[in-house]
Amino acid sequence: MIFKVLIISIVIISLVVLGLGIGIFFSKKKSFPETSISKNPEMKKRNITCAKHDEYKACGLNGGCCGGANHGNND
Repeated sequence: MIFKVLIISIVIISLVVLGLGIGIFFSKKKSFPETSISKNPEMKKRNITCAKHDEYKACGLNGGCCGGANHGNND
């Protein structure tokens, strides 16, 4: 009984993963949404920065963070 449930679960999960992969591969929109805080325009509008940038500011250091060299200036 447990073996049947396990096999059915594996088949269903495999179909879902395959479907998601096909959906991503054949979609017209080929870019993923930007999740990095330093590059996300909505985060910039709300003046939200990453923790590393906040630590730089708190220590008075001038350095880039989050992959962006221009985010280290003390705004």
